[in-house]
Amino acid sequence: MTGSFEGTEMNVVIEEAGTCRKKLKIEWPAERVDQDYQATLAQYAKLAKIKGFRPGKAPVKIVEKQYSKDILGDVKDRLIPEGYQAAIKEHGLNVVQVLDLEEPTVAANQPMIFSITVEVAPEFDLPEYKGIKLTRESVEPTDEQVDEAIANIAEQFASFDEVEGRPVQKGDLVQIDYEGICEGTPIDDIAEETKGLGKREDFWVRADENAFLPEFEDGLVGLSIGEKRDIQVDFADDFGAKPLAGKKATYFATVKGIRERKVPDLDESFYQRLGVKDEAELRARIREDLEQSASQRETQRLRNEVIDALIKDLDIDLPQTAVSRETQQIIQSVIRDNSQRGVSESKLMEQKDEILSMANRNAESRVKAQFLLDRVAEKENIEVSKHQFEEHLNRLAAGYGMKPKALREELKKRDALDEVEAELRRSQTVDFLLEQADIAEAKKS
Repeated sequence: MTGSFEGTEMNVVIEEAGTCRKKLKIEWPAERVDQDYQATLAQYAKLAKIKGFRPGKAPVKIVEKQYSKDILGDVKDRLIPEGYQAAIKEHGLNVVQVLDLEEPTVAANQPMIFSITVEVAPEFDLPEYKGIKLTRESVEPTDEQVDEAIANIAEQFASFDEVEGRPVQKGDLVQIDYEGICEGTPIDDIAEETKGLGKREDFWVRADENAFLPEFEDGLVGLSIGEKRDIQVDFADDFGAKPLAGKKATYFATVKGIRERKVPDLDESFYQRLGVKDEAELRARIREDLEQSASQRETQRLRNEVIDALIKDLDIDLPQTAVSRETQQIIQSVIRDNSQRGVSESKLMEQKDEILSMANRNAESRVKAQFLLDRVAEKENIEVSKHQFEEHLNRLAAGYGMKPKALREELKKRDALDEVEAELRRSQTVDFLLEQADIAEAKKS
């Protein structure tokens, strides 16, 4: 395979190098190498500083002798990318990743031969992607869902009022003094990270699932103001303060105050606080919000379903670097999400095999979907306009709490602008697939 460039012929041989991998053997002829060599030498001769000569006045032979290594390096650095780009353009290669470069030895008036191994997008026949049969589920909220939403709103406006004459009940906010010991040692004295867990005064704690230690949920119930109780605590194996993990402790707690959770009545005052005139208007607003949220979730479900329908029986080879990269991103996301939920590193390590297996399966599906959507976009001429891309960046920046310019600079620094645009193009392609789908409305029961 050959191509003609600037009056010379570059020879390209492409070999299979594995799944979705090709090895490009590229040869620049001696004439082209010499052409670049002489042009570069002329530039050096104009600028070179040679002892005993004014800049640009030294004989070319002397300049060549002193700078030949640098000149050959410049020729190589120019001809390798030029030859690579020309080769993939001429042969229509959709390169996913450059894996290896076997650099050449460059000599004046000699051919320059080098090899580049690349990973390329898989070749496959597109399945029929128009008219996919889908069913849209009802998004109309039930009366029970509206009732539950109103109850949740009322809970958010709940107050804690002081009570006297009765003991602590579940759900109360309780003011206590407490001191804890573990294995005969005051917890505050065990380590720096246990301070505060061992002794506090006038500390407010919820007598429910939100208690700062689970045993306090039931341990305070039944106590009146001024009463004391020893509460036995079993610290979990993955407890955050490691010196206490897996150990038992005793807490001595004294009740000093009790506040009862009061949920407001659904009356005129409550409706005014919410900016509505009555229950009917509140229910209408909630119903509208619930329907909008349900509609968004249903649309996302259909987006996922149309992709799943297309890749379900799509048997294609996948570039392993793309799968590995996606797998790592999924694993990092799983670790981050679990850490935010308080799952310990040791717990995650116990599940590392399951996490890796899950991540790899999901990564293969994602990569397969990416290649399918890219092919559909190419066939249907779906492109991202400059205006669409700028609006997308603005939305992303708002989500990250950043200015659009700052986000653009960050993405540019990470060389990620093209990938962001590719993801937007894929999203637009999913929109196209849904427009072309055969979507039936679910029958109401």
